[in-house]
Amino acid sequence: MMTASPRYRLLVTSALAGLAVPGLASPVAAQDAATAPVAAAACEPGTPCPPEDDVITLDTITVSATRTDSAPIDSLASVSVVRLSDPKGPPTGSVPAIFLGVPGVATPSKGDDAGSAINIRGLQNFGRVAVTVDGARQNYQQTGHGPDGVFFLDPALIEDVTVVRGPIANVYGSGAVGGVVSFRTKNPSDFLRSDETWAVQGRAAYGTNGDELVLGTTAAYRFSDQFAVLGSLSTNRQNDFDDGDGNTVFNSGEDLLSGMLKAEFSPAEFHTVTLGYLASRFDYDSGAVGATNYGSEVIDQTASANWRYANPDDRLFDINASAYWTGTDKTDTYLTGADAGAGRSFEIGTGGFDVANTSRFETGAFAHAVTLGGDLFRDDVTTSDLVGTGDLFTPSGQRTAYGAFVQDQISYSNWLEIVGGLRFDGYEFSGGEAEGDGTRLSPKLAVGVKPFEETFAEGLQLYGSYAEGYRAPAITETLISGIHPGSFSFDFLPNPDLEPEVAHNFELGVNYARDSLFTEGDRLRLKAAWFHNDVDDYIDAVFAYNPVTRRFQYQYQNVADATLTGVELEATYDMGFMFAGLAASHIRGDNNVSDEPLTTVPADKIVSTLGFRFLEEKLTVGAQWAAVFEQDRVPAGTPGSDAYNLVNLFATYEPRENLILGVSVENLFDEQYTDYLNDSASQGISVMFSLSARLGG
Repeated sequence: MMTASPRYRLLVTSALAGLAVPGLASPVAAQDAATAPVAAAACEPGTPCPPEDDVITLDTITVSATRTDSAPIDSLASVSVVRLSDPKGPPTGSVPAIFLGVPGVATPSKGDDAGSAINIRGLQNFGRVAVTVDGARQNYQQTGHGPDGVFFLDPALIEDVTVVRGPIANVYGSGAVGGVVSFRTKNPSDFLRSDETWAVQGRAAYGTNGDELVLGTTAAYRFSDQFAVLGSLSTNRQNDFDDGDGNTVFNSGEDLLSGMLKAEFSPAEFHTVTLGYLASRFDYDSGAVGATNYGSEVIDQTASANWRYANPDDRLFDINASAYWTGTDKTDTYLTGADAGAGRSFEIGTGGFDVANTSRFETGAFAHAVTLGGDLFRDDVTTSDLVGTGDLFTPSGQRTAYGAFVQDQISYSNWLEIVGGLRFDGYEFSGGEAEGDGTRLSPKLAVGVKPFEETFAEGLQLYGSYAEGYRAPAITETLISGIHPGSFSFDFLPNPDLEPEVAHNFELGVNYARDSLFTEGDRLRLKAAWFHNDVDDYIDAVFAYNPVTRRFQYQYQNVADATLTGVELEATYDMGFMFAGLAASHIRGDNNVSDEPLTTVPADKIVSTLGFRFLEEKLTVGAQWAAVFEQDRVPAGTPGSDAYNLVNLFATYEPRENLILGVSVENLFDEQYTDYLNDSASQGISVMFSLSARLGG
């Protein structure tokens, strides 16, 4: 397992995610949204946006699910944005490293698995958190002793990540009762500067713990103002790493090779088409000491196509449409036992599309931005295990989920914003002799006010929201069957009559943005929220003794009700030569039927960052401290976790333009710790050296 290493400046922010994320922009921005597509204000169509090196991430323009652009700090929802593309920042070499400083987010994983999972506000598994790459759903799932739902991704290909917390995120599609994590890969317009026709950038890095070696190259060419292409290739090889006690973590190494092709072209004025293809191969050994071991190979592919029409003078049409396909094929070869040499496979193909249009108009003093949209995806799961039980615990089958939504974003003057929306969801599944379906309407409502002007609290915004989410049962939850192997034998029972989960989320939040607060040119951005999420018909695994069969049995059931509550805080302060960040989260979750805590609630954490810039900002040095609390609020029989402190250092230096040297120290004090929700110790101290060089013209 790669450790969660904070090798980046804390870039935690708030953005809006459309229908399910009430309040796309501040009242002023919402007024603009109702009169013209905001995308045109961010950067002219067909030209690259300027570099954001001098902009803190809270102010980064990001695209929400309403198909408009807005600054994250203006959102009426809990959303964070992390930029991975700045070579001057500390490197983010693993998926867990990206999310260490994001409140309410954890990355459960197995030490012997290259896949990553996301937990948002105590919800994970089976699509409760929707993960997308360039809009393409990542729905791979393999039942075992780790998270039920992982994705395979190389962070070197990523431009930025948007995290939407809570069921308000379901405009990205059905199922996201916990939230959405949306990865966006590099586009030619992200990589090429405005005065460049071509550019090439190479990067190399070496980590001392596990002899990690990272190599990557990205190149782009602009054929004309209407057409540009980009290609990227990356490798990452790491041996088994050592934990804080100096013990080697078994099967924690991996080999990764990934590549990407992107193309952007404008067939006509105000029209932009983006095509992308990603492919990655992960090679690693899996399995615990003394148990069955496998040689695992994962081939992950994502193809996407997006069309955007954004004419500032066209108030009727602002269209964003996408289609995609994701294929994840995992092959395991038995390395130990009587079946050594045999194989098993887990394959899932997901195809889908989404489309939305925003129209803008006024009724008296009220400005409206009305968005209509729809989406659909289909999962095809095929598993095979001729000598084992893998195909029983991860059954084959098909599932289709679809939906449509309408949203009206209303603004009045520069202080009031109201967003109302309604989403329709439907699903159907089949596998073996079982099948099922269901539909539901889910409302959303948010109100935001800026009550003060021309005072110290002028940048203060208060908001409240209510949103519902809907998650259909997964194929595995409904169709799993078979007998658990080994000395402890019990029965897995299918349950095709499972009811979908319905989440009811209340949230109260505060946004605060001020410039030149303590000194000329400084910037403070702060976001805090309280949430209360009730999930009806919550699906959980029930393990019980059956007196009729005289055997234990394991079955997914609707446990009727689960409640998750918590508070989150994220803030950044930047005064040029110094920057600081703070992120904190406190979450509690309960199964209201058994009156016990939920097993998937991560430990409380506080992450702080402090950095300085010298030599005309050519030299950046900083430190990050993560204080993770003890997790002893767990169900009976479930092991908890101890508290720990993680200190990391980072520095980058630009001796000349386009040449950047970096060094980071992860786990400075060689802390021995195991994250709650993980099954093995995390990485001990490691020093990583990096070099980035760029040519362009």
